[in-house]
Amino acid sequence: MDILGKNILLIAKPFGLTSFAITNRVKKILNAKKAGHIGTLDPMATGLMIVVLNSATRFIPYIDTDEKRYVIQIQFGIETDTDDITGSIINQKDSVVTIEEIKRVLDQFIGIIEQIPPDYSAKKFKGKPFYKYARQGEIIKKKPCQVEIHKMSIISFHCNKLVLDITCSKGTYMRSIARDMGRALGTFATLSAITRLSIGRFCISDATTFGRIKSGNFDKGFLAADQAIDLPVFFVKEADRFKNGLDITVDKVVVRDEKGVFIGIGRYKDGKVHPEKVLNEDI
Repeated sequence: MDILGKNILLIAKPFGLTSFAITNRVKKILNAKKAGHIGTLDPMATGLMIVVLNSATRFIPYIDTDEKRYVIQIQFGIETDTDDITGSIINQKDSVVTIEEIKRVLDQFIGIIEQIPPDYSAKKFKGKPFYKYARQGEIIKKKPCQVEIHKMSIISFHCNKLVLDITCSKGTYMRSIARDMGRALGTFATLSAITRLSIGRFCISDATTFGRIKSGNFDKGFLAADQAIDLPVFFVKEADRFKNGLDITVDKVVVRDEKGVFIGIGRYKDGKVHPEKVLNEDI
């Protein structure tokens, strides 16, 4: 099914399902020939997922996913083998942290930081995901990965459970943040809940649900490929040449701002647009 050429779907993932299960369900409901997803979420996670259908799957690398936002809950006092509440407890400490102690260590987790991925993660070693080694009882020594935490703020703290609002670079593990924050406080911690609020410029408030698409309601969550790609736009007259894989010579281009307002004529060369004639209403 092609929803008026809109083959990119923002959907709210419910608790308990894998990202692959979500993708396959959407594919089946919409009778799509091909489907993929952006931004894998663990089964315990809820929130925004992007599912890409049919020919739009070839544009996945061009969709902005550099920044993500989450609300997470951290439970102090225990550490698990999966670094989340679904795992088996491997360390435990009967201690209660305070909000003052948390505030003192929070800055350690803001900016460019290094973190070690969880043992149960999809990152690969010799072509095999870490979680497959872990399930076989083999723990692979992992190198720290550099990630960036843009913002981190406390929402609440109650009964040894901390709720944080985090905006970060892609590839950041919330489970690692929970584990490492516990250790920084001289105790243990694990991730007990997680919801993704946004991926790039796409927000959970714009997402649809299984219930809506099952009932045939397609008025929310569907995007065309060009709506999801934040790149300069070229309108070409020789469309057939382009579709057949042939080059199109581009010299001068009409330039518009982000609101679509005409601002001048540019000359395109070597990947750059040089202003040739600029519309300046102040002159």
